[in-house]
Amino acid sequence: MDQGLRRFEQPGRWTVELLPKNGYEARYTPAAPVIGFAFESQIGIHAFGTDRRAGYRAKPNGLAFVPAGCDVYSSSRTGGEYLKITVGAATKAPWIWAKRFSDTIDPAAIETAGTLRRLLLSPDAIDPLECEVLVHAIEGRAAAMLSVKPSRAEAWMTPQRLHRIDDLIEARLDTKLTVQDLAEALGLSVGFFARAFKRATGRAPHDHIIDRRISRARLLLRDRSLGLAAIALASGFASHAHMTATFRTRLGISPHGLR
Repeated sequence: MDQGLRRFEQPGRWTVELLPKNGYEARYTPAAPVIGFAFESQIGIHAFGTDRRAGYRAKPNGLAFVPAGCDVYSSSRTGGEYLKITVGAATKAPWIWAKRFSDTIDPAAIETAGTLRRLLLSPDAIDPLECEVLVHAIEGRAAAMLSVKPSRAEAWMTPQRLHRIDDLIEARLDTKLTVQDLAEALGLSVGFFARAFKRATGRAPHDHIIDRRISRARLLLRDRSLGLAAIALASGFASHAHMTATFRTRLGISPHGLR
């Protein structure tokens, strides 16, 4: 199984795609509404419905929505793993004409997106009914998020602060990095940092560190000259066995099976 795009669809109803972490530049006008979910932080340039481009820093675990007919430009040097659901053009639900949004955190969407990712990564044949249930659940969460306002804690954990955290994690991922290290980097207590981080991203800092380890390991798996034990240590796992157990829990597949 390769590390490329995964795709499954019910023709005329919906299409779901799991886009791998790669640099990209895209310009398009969707004929149908598009729901997105960013598994990772991203930095790049984008524009929606205008020629004016602006830099962006997207949070991990952010839900996004783009209505049909909205001109989109987006580019990122590194990109990030992204779940993209294109809703059938014939859908009649009134929310599909709503204004676009992005970087919206919803715990239910995070859980559903993770389950959908495991389904798409599985080497087994995809059950259309199971996939449909998950797609409609994501649609429901996108509709529900249209009226939600950010909390004060979420607003405090700005994209710049999240970017600083990601830089620290990336620099020290192969060490014994702790949540206290992250809190101290921002001059905060562990308790306040953990609460603010979870409200802003929908995930506990500990889970985010593990997600970053998995992300690095998946990139290194593309290099077939590297052994799994070496990849595990370079990604911050205690051992090959530890990495394998984490992959099975989070992705539903072993590193060997993914490679």
